[in-house]
Amino acid sequence: MRRYYNGIVLLFLFMILVNCSTTRNVDIQTMEPAQVSLSSTIKRVGIIGGRVHLKEEKEQTGLNVLISRENEKLAIKARDAAINGLYKALAGDTRFDTIILMEDIVENKEDPNTYGNYLDWNTVESLCNNYDVDAIFSMAYYDSDTRVSLKKTTMEQLNLLRVKEKVAAQQITLETLIENGWRIYDPSSKLLIDEFTFNNQIVSTAKGLDPYEALQAIEDRAESIVEKSKQTGSSYGARLQPYEHSITRDYYVRGTTGFEQAEIYTLSGDWEAAADLWKKETENIDPKISSKACYNLAVLNEINNNLDVAMDWATRAYSQYQTKKIAEYIESLKYRQQQNELLLLQKSESLTSK
Repeated sequence: MRRYYNGIVLLFLFMILVNCSTTRNVDIQTMEPAQVSLSSTIKRVGIIGGRVHLKEEKEQTGLNVLISRENEKLAIKARDAAINGLYKALAGDTRFDTIILMEDIVENKEDPNTYGNYLDWNTVESLCNNYDVDAIFSMAYYDSDTRVSLKKTTMEQLNLLRVKEKVAAQQITLETLIENGWRIYDPSSKLLIDEFTFNNQIVSTAKGLDPYEALQAIEDRAESIVEKSKQTGSSYGARLQPYEHSITRDYYVRGTTGFEQAEIYTLSGDWEAAADLWKKETENIDPKISSKACYNLAVLNEINNNLDVAMDWATRAYSQYQTKKIAEYIESLKYRQQQNELLLLQKSESLTSK
């Protein structure tokens, strides 16, 4: 009973703190520029696969050899799925006229100063000339490492009387770590446009009377690995597209009766009515109050994607009452303005390339 009352008291205190909070949060949906920018001159692209590398267990038991053989076939299938995932993503991008799958796997050269394998520019230029493409998307490598662990356990099994009983068993766990690296080469400028690595982990476990039976009992492992790999290709293609993002801002709801009334309006979705009250408070003789009102109007204009107007109000808020919070908000607005400019540039280049 005492715990019950303590819980009620804590809940009551929490509600008081929430109601007394001086600010309230609002989520803003933004459109961010693509993570990778391509020149509008790149209209024909080629995709080339990378070498598959499997790390093997030091202890090569019969079970490990069997798993290694399966993993070798599975890794090749998964790599191909990743390439096809990228192909479909690029094929859906209207800026490209042609997407070519380069079937031959190039023996990439190891760069001792960097991680992974890189195509030298002579190879890139030769491939682009042979396939008549403007740039190359390369899966630089596909690494797969599977760790096998066994432990004793029990499992239920039907006996001769068709009654379930617990029997001694083995549980096998396969922990597969997959890493694949992607790169984009532009031969015209000899520029490595992008470089990105995906890491995935797939854990599969099952029981059996012995390790081999437990291995056979594992379900959907191959399908999961292939699907995860396909998603990495699709995800890499998505790096060329703008994407939606959510950011959180706060605004002031305490300080005067005007702020408190404005909060009621915002909660009902009437931001225009709230804005009218905040504009009145910008003339408050208390610089702290007027600064908060200006700050709120800046946030409201950011919500409406009027970033220049938002910056004007944020600057006015800082001039009224200089705080670290407002200074940081101004820097955030500057970053958003830069991102918007990049987004507009990407859109214009995309339209030009059509």
